[in-house]
Amino acid sequence: MLTIIRLVRLPNLFIIALTMYLTRYCLLSDLNFQVIGLNDYGFALLVLSVVLIAAAGYIINDYFDTRIDAINKPEKLIVGVKVSRRRAMLYHTVFNILGVLIGFYLAWQINKLIIGWINVISVTLLWYYSRYFKKKFIIGNLVVALLSGMIPIVVALFEPNTDRIHYYYIIGYAAFAFVISFIREIIKDLEDMEGDISENCKTIPIVSGVRTTKTVIILLIALVVAAIGYLVNYNVIPEFSSNKVFILYSVIAIQIPLMILLYLTYKATYKNNYRMMSTLTKIIMLTGVLSMLVFYYFPQTH
Repeated sequence: MLTIIRLVRLPNLFIIALTMYLTRYCLLSDLNFQVIGLNDYGFALLVLSVVLIAAAGYIINDYFDTRIDAINKPEKLIVGVKVSRRRAMLYHTVFNILGVLIGFYLAWQINKLIIGWINVISVTLLWYYSRYFKKKFIIGNLVVALLSGMIPIVVALFEPNTDRIHYYYIIGYAAFAFVISFIREIIKDLEDMEGDISENCKTIPIVSGVRTTKTVIILLIALVVAAIGYLVNYNVIPEFSSNKVFILYSVIAIQIPLMILLYLTYKATYKNNYRMMSTLTKIIMLTGVLSMLVFYYFPQTH
């Protein structure tokens, strides 16, 4: 069981589920879910379908990355060592089939069968990411970032009551997830350069060099800090800019850690530095998600 937990990246799956639940019950809390959207049981199934597909994605990624991982992190190698390749592919297939079937069932329940194809597209992208895109310049990074940004959007798509203002909230968090995930994927490319070179990958640091890659990361971090500062200091979304607790939280739990990440990026030299940066990026992603709780429990204050 511990091996399976490591294989499917349980902490990451927890963050996905947490993001979806907080999106529904914090950002969309004033909508009537029982009218034409999913009830609580249906929403739990939606979360399960997304988690299953994400778990399958982690499995297939490890399946195709055994030679790279044998160089980059041999102590963490699972597929082919603790789980046979055949069993890993079986888990991958079963999880994907269940995730897709649940997605179509829920889409049928709300009379929007077309959005059931989202899970099919996700499965396809994760397969091609693991098999091809991951080794290509920037494409793999963008695919993972796009799928991360889609997580809160999926919640809104399965809730037909979602109106324009609520979509503003959702798109804001989706954009944050996209950029932070993109940054983390680039950092992971820096961390995994040795194994990637052995497999002739064309990742950003291999093609453009470490210095240029670090500059890109620094610019992206600066962009996120500036964007958050703009949102909370100007009246773009009043619910954000008029909420003093939300502003304080964003500074302490998101912007300051981002500035620390910027400094670490500038100073990073060794693989352990990149590993620390990757961990900090995941923490920033989590604190960003948890800001939905602040948004919900501390409404506008003047």
